[in-house]
Amino acid sequence: MRDLRILRDGERLNYTCENRRFRTDIEHGERHGDAPARGSVFRQSLVADAAGSSLWLEHVEDKTTGERYYWLMWYDTSGMPTIPLSSVLTREDVATMSAGLARFIP
Repeated sequence: MRDLRILRDGERLNYTCENRRFRTDIEHGERHGDAPARGSVFRQSLVADAAGSSLWLEHVEDKTTGERYYWLMWYDTSGMPTIPLSSVLTREDVATMSAGLARFIP
């Protein structure tokens, strides 16, 4: 699997992700636990599975336009992204998803 973590000063940063068009905005938000990079909307993951992988809501920037978005990204226990794809969300998309999830929970 290709390493999709952001490269800074020759080192891959844990709990960050970059693809052809977007990257975690490591200058905004909260740190991922004890990782040196910022980018998380929240200080803690949204969920963690039994194997220790965790799901984070992250600040994202378009590398060409600088526009800001969000994405949900799974990371393993070492800080490596576990999926090579992303889905970029607007703030309104996050609100719509949150409302849908709230209706789903009895």
